[in-house]
Amino acid sequence: MSNILTPVSLWKNFDDSLDVMAEKIAEKTEAGVTTEYLYFYGRDTGAGRVKIFATFSYSDAMPCDDAVILLPDSTGTVDAELISFFVKNGYSVLMPDYRGKWEGANNYTQYPENVSYANLINCGRHKDFVDEDAMQTSWYEWVAVARYCYNYLKSRGGIDKIGAVGIRDGGEIGWKLAAGVQLTCLVTVCAAGWKTYSGYYKFGSQEPQFNDERYRFMAGIDSQAYAPFVKCPVLMLCSTNDERFDYDRAYDTFSRINEQYVGDSVISYSVHCNGCIDVEGTKDMFLFLDKFVRERHVFLPKPAVITVMSDEEDNLIARAEFDPQGVPEETGMFMAEDCIDPVIREWIPAPLKGGEGDTRDFYLNVYEKATSVFAFCYARYTSGFTVWSRMAVRKISGKFRNTRKKCRVMYSAKDGAGSLSIADRSFALGGAFLTSDAVLPQVVEKQDGLKGVYSVCGLMTYRFNTQCFAPDEDSILKLDIFCDNAAAVQFTMSDMSSGQIYEATLNVAGGIWQNILLKSKDFLSDQGMHLQSFTGRLRFTITCSEQYAVNNIMWL
Repeated sequence: MSNILTPVSLWKNFDDSLDVMAEKIAEKTEAGVTTEYLYFYGRDTGAGRVKIFATFSYSDAMPCDDAVILLPDSTGTVDAELISFFVKNGYSVLMPDYRGKWEGANNYTQYPENVSYANLINCGRHKDFVDEDAMQTSWYEWVAVARYCYNYLKSRGGIDKIGAVGIRDGGEIGWKLAAGVQLTCLVTVCAAGWKTYSGYYKFGSQEPQFNDERYRFMAGIDSQAYAPFVKCPVLMLCSTNDERFDYDRAYDTFSRINEQYVGDSVISYSVHCNGCIDVEGTKDMFLFLDKFVRERHVFLPKPAVITVMSDEEDNLIARAEFDPQGVPEETGMFMAEDCIDPVIREWIPAPLKGGEGDTRDFYLNVYEKATSVFAFCYARYTSGFTVWSRMAVRKISGKFRNTRKKCRVMYSAKDGAGSLSIADRSFALGGAFLTSDAVLPQVVEKQDGLKGVYSVCGLMTYRFNTQCFAPDEDSILKLDIFCDNAAAVQFTMSDMSSGQIYEATLNVAGGIWQNILLKSKDFLSDQGMHLQSFTGRLRFTITCSEQYAVNNIMWL
């Protein structure tokens, strides 16, 4: 078990003392925002120094010495629209490219030949495996880029307070950056480590069998190993149903944060956003940055505490106790049952039973044959900040007064829009941030006062995978749909096990409610293969370019 480097031993001899030798290659001003296009130097790899491409942007009207290092996902690079969003919220922004050479890119970070695996397109096993030691990984080079970004900002002069925001892989880099330099705060988006546990569910029965390579990755690369060493408060923004992020383990990382900073750290969840951060989570991010980077007074409530129990009438409930120092304007609870796979877990709002003072009780109306229940709650305070509890998980048995029977109706407009998710992430800034509630599913009224659900991002559900709504082998899918104008409506079944996508496209007349019946054989793959049945691990989406409304999604 050799070459197992920990966060301390891996970075102990890292040399970040070299002059960045920054060069501004271009500058432009647009809509009151000035952007400088830069090259500066990073670490010396032994075959030369890394040449880092980045942009630095700031508002001309309100030049700001409060700076944020914005780290995109490894699949992206410098994003002008995302940078502008942060500048308009009062920050100067340094955004580097770290993915390196890319087809069609004119400017990108240039890595010496001996670390060519730092280019994402050449990474091979150097991203997901530690075959030698953690120094020979893409991650080491990417974190080194981030550390020299920090040095560049320090070299500009007048910038004393620097925060960092990292999206997915950028967030994993952020954990390592926050353990190595003195940031004022860190915001991670769908990034919590535990990559060595990929494919193994936290609440499942199987555990990974680690070999030396896995131990090397877990010790030197996985972010939970860095949480005890961070030197600043952390806001963890987590979204449910993200194929690349295990939110079940996010709190395990949160609980490991350096005890000096865990009291000022916050964890937040976004539900029904298909891996994106909702408007309230995005607001939390800027309030968090305001508090620690701009040193403004922002009240950070303590997270709620959940207890799952039976009440005096034998109802299954979850009791939430909120921070008595704050005044919650809104509270809520979400529940799910049985599904151990966080990607396909279906979250539904739990009805409020009542409560007084800082305590609220919510009904957990589980399926009568459910064996476990998941729940978490939130509270939105007058300060504008929304905090969440940790996820409560409880095995259940016996009968409760409020259990549900098996149901053929998966969605009805009378249930509101809180049990459907958006389908299309492309509306999110940087693939991460939703900036308007208008894109979320909402109930709309159509002809004759009849209502249905709509989202410009399309609609998505995982309800097929829950026992209560599970179909039979020969079930037929029925739904009602209204299109303002004649349109092609696309219905998609994505097999979450194989990755195969099956589609059915129907032309729907405009101006009238229509009844749609779909059999599994109506869904075809690109190769012309039929979907065998609706009983697999499926994600169902509905998309349409016209205004529409959907109601009464059910099984026949």
